[in-house]
Amino acid sequence: RRDRESIHRDLSTGNPSNTMMHSFIGTLGTRIIVMLFTVITIFLNTHQLGAEGQGTVALIQLGILLVVSLSNYIGGGAVVYLTPRVMGAHMLLPSYLWAIIVAISLYAVFKFTDLLPSAYALHMSTLGLLQSLFMFHLMVLLGMEKIGRYNLVLIIQALTLMVFLVLLYRFNSPEISEFIKALYFSFGFAFSMAFVFSIKQFKGQLSFSMEAIREMLRYGIPGQSGNLVQLLNYRMNLLLLEHIGSGRALVGIYSIGLYGSEAIWNVSKSLATVQYARISNEENISESEAITVRFFHVSFVISLLLILCAVAIPSSTYQWLFGDDIVGLRELLLVLAPGILANACSGIFSHHFSGQGKPVYNLIASLASFIVLLPLGYLLIPTKGIHGAATAASIGYCTQFLVLLGFILKKSEVKIHHLFPKFESFRILD
Repeated sequence: RRDRESIHRDLSTGNPSNTMMHSFIGTLGTRIIVMLFTVITIFLNTHQLGAEGQGTVALIQLGILLVVSLSNYIGGGAVVYLTPRVMGAHMLLPSYLWAIIVAISLYAVFKFTDLLPSAYALHMSTLGLLQSLFMFHLMVLLGMEKIGRYNLVLIIQALTLMVFLVLLYRFNSPEISEFIKALYFSFGFAFSMAFVFSIKQFKGQLSFSMEAIREMLRYGIPGQSGNLVQLLNYRMNLLLLEHIGSGRALVGIYSIGLYGSEAIWNVSKSLATVQYARISNEENISESEAITVRFFHVSFVISLLLILCAVAIPSSTYQWLFGDDIVGLRELLLVLAPGILANACSGIFSHHFSGQGKPVYNLIASLASFIVLLPLGYLLIPTKGIHGAATAASIGYCTQFLVLLGFILKKSEVKIHHLFPKFESFRILD
């Protein structure tokens, strides 16, 4: 074991490998490309469908994500951790079967409740199943540290969605059904690519290994419970605006602010993707902590700069970009700004615990955020609309960050002064 002084020195000035840096730069570049395609897709939706149509699109995407999130209890992030340790042939059948069960179950929920637009119940459940299957194969690629192929699939999926949407809106009537068709094309193509790229990992006889299932549940239940609660943290305000707000148009406007937040989180997610894959394969705890601290520095500084740029853009510019229905977006981002920064930093901490096989800390932090966000949303949305939703979200994200910060300081050798940004950390971008 290395002594405490050596660990502290590494936390401040550690030197990640060139391979890891190339993976980060490739992943960041991928997310920037995907973000551009996503912006164009939102631009098409808002101009062709208006704010209300964009609100419907956002609710359909929420239904898809709910299917994916529940499917990932067996076939999700735990696969990244287990791929170097468990034969892929033992994980494929349980993951596929569970995803089918979840899709069928949620179809019934979507169809017979008014939680989400019931007219699209079959599409939400089917598309959710398709995305769950290709995400399983993406997690296998990530566990194999095939990050280049992982990034390529993400780019192709976003590009295919954008291209088909342009064609469908150009030659058909601009309707929600055309957006759904484009999702089928893009998810189907992404699944085919991810399957082919990861097929070598499934050598051997496919089987229902009870040991593999137990391991997937052991890591999947706490980890995915945190992800599910986190999804609700991100998207619950869409439901609240739909049911207790002032109409679906507000859902559409808020969803664009949410996508803007997620665009800024691309830096943190890019770092976290590489961090997660690397820590999952790293047995030296001090090295894992050094990686996390350096990535935290970069995430904090770049995310802060991006937030400042986003709120400096006038509302009129956003309105020109996304259409006349989209009003007050700059003011919405100003309210969200503290939470956006807090969540960018939380992502680095949460992937540190996930990569070490300790996702229970992420679950606790996500639950704390949700417990704060939900009552605040019910209290503020009826009177303050989307600004009330943004206030609730921002306070919730800050709560999550503080809880994760407490766990990092308590459960590792990291001290608060290690988290102050240092110039040396930006060598990660060399």
